[in-house]
Amino acid sequence: MKKPFLKWAGGKYKLLDLLIPEIGQPNNFVDVFTGGCSVSLNVKSNNTISNDINRHLIGLYRSILCNDVSVFTEYFTDENCTEESYNKLRNDFNTLVSENSDSIEKYKLFIYLNKHCFNGLTRFNRSGGFNVPFGRYTKNDSDDKIVIPFSEESIKNIKTEIQNFKNSMDSCTFTCKNFDDMSLYENLGQDDVVYFDPPYLPLNKTSFFTDYFGKFGLKEHEKLSEIATELKNSGIKTVISNSSAVETESIFKEGRFIEILATRSVGANSETRKKIKEYITVFIPLF
Repeated sequence: MKKPFLKWAGGKYKLLDLLIPEIGQPNNFVDVFTGGCSVSLNVKSNNTISNDINRHLIGLYRSILCNDVSVFTEYFTDENCTEESYNKLRNDFNTLVSENSDSIEKYKLFIYLNKHCFNGLTRFNRSGGFNVPFGRYTKNDSDDKIVIPFSEESIKNIKTEIQNFKNSMDSCTFTCKNFDDMSLYENLGQDDVVYFDPPYLPLNKTSFFTDYFGKFGLKEHEKLSEIATELKNSGIKTVISNSSAVETESIFKEGRFIEILATRSVGANSETRKKIKEYITVFIPLF
């Protein structure tokens, strides 16, 4: 399987062996919440649309397709492995965000932040600023908070992953639309597949990752189910990932549930992991 170059909370790389057989090899494949792009990277289709509401993420992917990949690790230096440097570069990124910049500088900073922030989270505040704190750290002799610098080999591997992404996705269409923008599903037919990996329905009141890039609650899941049913009735197969919450079973009751076990971090500690039950729900056309 091809490995995505971004760290991504809730990424599906380790579940591809379960997802790919359900998706198959469609003519057209639409990845509506593409995130770290692990699914789009590994589905074999004639045409792929990778979509996400996060305009900075889609801008990054588009930028990679038309630039030399070596420039994207420019900030991976020993000097930039301190909390002070991280905060400065995060401010630089947020300045470019506030200016609606589409510059390569913004995307170099995006990758730096992704690799140096806490748990590889991508989170923006209500003002649109990236607000994830500095990552897991140790202390040096001066009692400064630092992360262990990336070795030359690690940086080379990141460049290779970005280049592999560029090679694999050069014919992909990247779009930045909301999931309920029906233009995403225009001109699809019986040999096509749509995949949804939305922010999960929470298992309990302490579950928090439902605000990926804007509000996504029960109302949005109900709308997603309506779209999946509409696609199914039009002869288009739909595959959906979600939690095993009771609401998942009721909202997506028109689909066929496949119970799987996924390894997830528990709480804020990325070292604490356990198997969590999740669902892959498949809406299969009747004809």
